[in-house]
Amino acid sequence: MPRHSITVTAYHADGTICPADHRHTTGSTPLTEGCPGRERFLATCTCKQWTSDPSSTKTYAAELGRRHRADLLPAKSTPPPKGPAALRELLRFDAED
Repeated sequence: MPRHSITVTAYHADGTICPADHRHTTGSTPLTEGCPGRERFLATCTCKQWTSDPSSTKTYAAELGRRHRADLLPAKSTPPPKGPAALRELLRFDAED
């Protein structure tokens, strides 16, 4: 199964990519001269079949990417019980009188 990687990209209001070297405050105020500020974030997957809806925060875009990757993983089956629980299951008697 191919590994799916998620990339979160920031965009300016005019649709151009906000480079990673553009610094911002925690309140998203741009510190880099000439940067108009980040307007939205998009998460994309290497599968080329999924892109998140535009998000106002990087954290939420990354969370959407994690959810997408989790949806792609095969469902894990529960392992058989071990120890006394397994023994009880094997020795269970259906008492019908």
